[in-house]
Amino acid sequence: MSLLVKAESDHSSPATGVSDKRTDVGYGRSRLWLGITAVGTLVVFCVMGLWLDLPLRWIGSIDTNSATQALMIAGFVLAYVLVQLPFDVLGGFVLPRRFGRSHLPLARYLPLLLRGVAIHATILWMMAMAFTVAGAYAGVVGVVAAGLIGVLLLLWLRTVVARLLATLSPAGSAEVDAANPLRAVYVNCADEGFTGNITGVFRPRAQVLPTEWRERLDADAFATVLRRRAVAVSSGSWLRGRLLAISFTLAGLALACWLVGPERLGQASGTIELSLWFSLWSFAGLLVLPTLSRRAAADIDWRVVEAGASRDSIDRMSRQLDALQDGEPFRPGVVETIFYTIPSAGRRVGQIGPSWLPGFWDVARTSVYLSIAGCGLLGRAVHCNCGRPALWAFLPTD
Repeated sequence: MSLLVKAESDHSSPATGVSDKRTDVGYGRSRLWLGITAVGTLVVFCVMGLWLDLPLRWIGSIDTNSATQALMIAGFVLAYVLVQLPFDVLGGFVLPRRFGRSHLPLARYLPLLLRGVAIHATILWMMAMAFTVAGAYAGVVGVVAAGLIGVLLLLWLRTVVARLLATLSPAGSAEVDAANPLRAVYVNCADEGFTGNITGVFRPRAQVLPTEWRERLDADAFATVLRRRAVAVSSGSWLRGRLLAISFTLAGLALACWLVGPERLGQASGTIELSLWFSLWSFAGLLVLPTLSRRAAADIDWRVVEAGASRDSIDRMSRQLDALQDGEPFRPGVVETIFYTIPSAGRRVGQIGPSWLPGFWDVARTSVYLSIAGCGLLGRAVHCNCGRPALWAFLPTD
């Protein structure tokens, strides 16, 4: 944390331990516009590529040689990197610096960003090559099977992927007890927006938590975080969110295979076209899935209150965490409905109440992480993690 640059006006509130940054006004909205622009740019490129049939036009009949196919796919991944990279720099350095948020010096930030970009691009290329080989030998079934394997590996190795993408150093763990039934694994992370997550494929193994929370959240707010994650698991919301995210990814992959056509699977041009179609499927998910995540957050808040927690503890927790994220406690309802997976801190307590609708905890942002298993191009473009490698595997939770 000593390498972080902070604005001179940055000071901590003695009551909460959370920085009170007067320069934060507008940071959250600027990040939102950055995410809209980045996602919109990639979606436009995907639509244009499909409309003009660019993968087939560019590659054409040279799809026969395996080495050439690998190079063509690498060229496609490189083109994606070049389009996304300016948005990464804006989101990871320019905006935090502009609004006085904690950030690394540019000379330190750029090498870490490029390391994360290289790892992310390598995973994307490996998935594309797996689809090409699987499509050549087993068609649609082979591609979907390769996608399923990719999804399971991404979930099973999520902590490993996160450490490859960014600098996350272990900082001890806490044993399971009645108050904390999920084993807590603490990590040091330079990005103040890092929240960790609950790891595991179909069964929770542990919860990853930033060490900084023990210092910057008050004791009641931190205890509420632990309590909410335990309820997310015990209520079934975590598992429902996990299953829906996996199903959404595989359904999009199967649809993309159908749109490409079995005869073109196993060719570089077909794999690139599949990536473009799946990216549009991911875009649809960005519009639909956040509502399910917000519903889960409200449901868990209600269950925690019913179990004896005070509404004030929920309010304190959400406001203190918001200060480490966008610093935007109030958002217009329409903006929140479309773009945010987490209720705004200012209206969160007012939304606590029973509902017959089931919650799907963290389904939206888990789907964003898993989108790389379908060769999706939007995983780094969303507003909450654009330019922040530490959040590419563990996107912020509620």
